[in-house]
Amino acid sequence: MPLNILQIISGRNVNGAVTYCKFLSEQLIQSGHQVTVLCRSGGWLQEHLHPQVNIFESELNRSTTELFRVSRWIRQQRFDVMHTHMSRAHTFGVLMKMMNGTPVVATAHQCSFQLHWRLNDFVIANSKSTAAFQRRYNFVPPEKLGMIHCFTDLERFKHIEPLDVEIVRRQLRLKGNEFLVGTVGDVIARKGQRFLFEALPMIVREVPNFKLVLLGRFNRSERYIKQLRHQIKSESLFTRVKWLGLRDNVQDFMAAFDLCVVPSVEEPLGLVAMEALAAGTPVVASNTGGLPEIVDHGVNGLLAKPKDPQQLAKAIIELARDPERRLRMGEAGRATINFQFDPKRLANQVVGVYDRLVAKRRQVA
Repeated sequence: MPLNILQIISGRNVNGAVTYCKFLSEQLIQSGHQVTVLCRSGGWLQEHLHPQVNIFESELNRSTTELFRVSRWIRQQRFDVMHTHMSRAHTFGVLMKMMNGTPVVATAHQCSFQLHWRLNDFVIANSKSTAAFQRRYNFVPPEKLGMIHCFTDLERFKHIEPLDVEIVRRQLRLKGNEFLVGTVGDVIARKGQRFLFEALPMIVREVPNFKLVLLGRFNRSERYIKQLRHQIKSESLFTRVKWLGLRDNVQDFMAAFDLCVVPSVEEPLGLVAMEALAAGTPVVASNTGGLPEIVDHGVNGLLAKPKDPQQLAKAIIELARDPERRLRMGEAGRATINFQFDPKRLANQVVGVYDRLVAKRRQVA
């Protein structure tokens, strides 16, 4: 039965939660449901949502005026269920539930201690690791908690042409024999770029043709950026590293990389690892959070101890020396992602949560 679904998202800039909200909304539309996204104005999402997804703007603040304005609108729209993403949206969704009685589902994209989690009708954890955190620290009862992996748009990784990869390598001004390693994500301490930079001297000694590309926002922690730049300057490694910022064609870069590295200190799931494997590129990742649920050690990549530059360097050097093994790992990774993280299957699991809450509400009514 088609549902009328409200997605509430508080992020303005592109990140894993925002892109998941976009892709989930599109999957729900394709399945015949009606979807509206309640979001803050001027964000990335408004420019990238499917035209069939409705948009309603709010700053999601907790002023009396705004709460009652949005609450009246929600009642008028007669939504069957609300689904929230990111902290401000989670709090706002719980308040809307209290004012309207509409069931609310919250996806935990991060491991954060907050009081609102137990007040949701259901919490979806994006990984087993996140689910364990919700049980242990936020005391979400088992009957209100489930694990459904987030997903990405896999179609864009199925249509990468050799020319797309060649264009990327030309843009990087590569000579042709470089071992190209990429790391993707905001340049912040949690993402662990520091430990990859600490591993660079060891890597370069063993892999003389090594090149590193960083994709992601550089404006979130100026102090951290300065530390990283000082690291490579003091070791005279600045010619080995290219800082590229955000790119719209991440899938082409993923396919151009010989190896993708995810050196995170903590990572609730790890969409970057998922995207690299979807492009057929093996991954070296920290053995933390949800990353082991994506990277099968020795099969589609290697796992290293978090915050350990020596283990990280050893794994990268090991794969740099074995192109045939990298090829096998890339093929295994693509197969794993296309099955385990199939968007339609995972979106149907989310709809199953919605259906149970809607049925329960109708029984009570």
